[in-house]
Amino acid sequence: MFWDVLKDAAIDSAKVLAVLLPITFLIALIEPRIAGKIKLDGRLAPLVGVTAGLFPQCGFSVVATDLYQKRHITVGTLMGVYLATSDEALPIFLADPDKALHILPLLAFKFVVGLIVGYTADALCVRGRREVDAHNADCAHAPTVHFGCCRHSIESGGKTPEYGTPTHPDQGLVRNENEHGHEHFERDDDCRDSESEGKSARAKRRLRQYLVHPLVHSMKIFVYVFVVNILFGLLIAEVGEDRLIEFLSANKYVAPLFAVVVGAIPNCASSVVISDLYLLGGLGFGATLGGLLMNAGIGFAVLLKDRKHFKRSLAIIGAMFAVSLACGYAVSAVFSFSEFPMP
Repeated sequence: MFWDVLKDAAIDSAKVLAVLLPITFLIALIEPRIAGKIKLDGRLAPLVGVTAGLFPQCGFSVVATDLYQKRHITVGTLMGVYLATSDEALPIFLADPDKALHILPLLAFKFVVGLIVGYTADALCVRGRREVDAHNADCAHAPTVHFGCCRHSIESGGKTPEYGTPTHPDQGLVRNENEHGHEHFERDDDCRDSESEGKSARAKRRLRQYLVHPLVHSMKIFVYVFVVNILFGLLIAEVGEDRLIEFLSANKYVAPLFAVVVGAIPNCASSVVISDLYLLGGLGFGATLGGLLMNAGIGFAVLLKDRKHFKRSLAIIGAMFAVSLACGYAVSAVFSFSEFPMP
């Protein structure tokens, strides 16, 4: 029995990997080119943030968190990005030919909810929006290096020990802090002779950015999917598919709460579990939506690193939880706690 479960899990996980790899490599090519060009200021900031958040990765939620902590974006833009972030749901759904199109209404709902919450939060938090506008007007520069998933810097492809510690693709730079609390870089005279090493360093960064990171990230998600498939396979083999479906149907009213709690876990594995449960028939559309609305990749983990504003961070996560749970139950009621009725 175990070997049959292992075999089926490997086949299903390989299908996800086949979809995930090209998507991850494509994002690796696109991400550094657009990260520094996306403008998250002004009235269109929530719209731009929500749109970018729909990309199947958690890196942009980390970028948004970094920008929010440096007072470059509003709380509405941050929450919009969090709600729109789809993480690994897209490749997992696309790997299932029977339910691949179910990802489209999920993304559409996430987009609409992200926009509504983003603009509503900014309308309510007038003081915070004015502070961000004033800060951006006074600040002579914007941060150019942000961190994506797997602890890599998006623009440089480098690796740093802590989130929020800027790196720079050029050699021979030292870090200083200006009056806005931002860090900027100046050339160190003692390091000018390192220019000759620039080409070699850039080649290594490109290798990490375009090859190593996509492979590592894809294999990490493959392991998550493989383990989840094994656990679900063993559960079905032990309990029986009919009894499992009967149990899940009897507890369908708790499913949205369960999905939102799982979605709150700051890890790519949470989106894997929620997506797989929907594809297996264990979660309805509303519960899945609620869980994926709450899931912001590792954005929450980075947000909570700011000990100075810990209560504010908890308030943001609490608001996310309330919105996700309300949407989960509302949409579940509309679709009778079942999956989306595709034509």
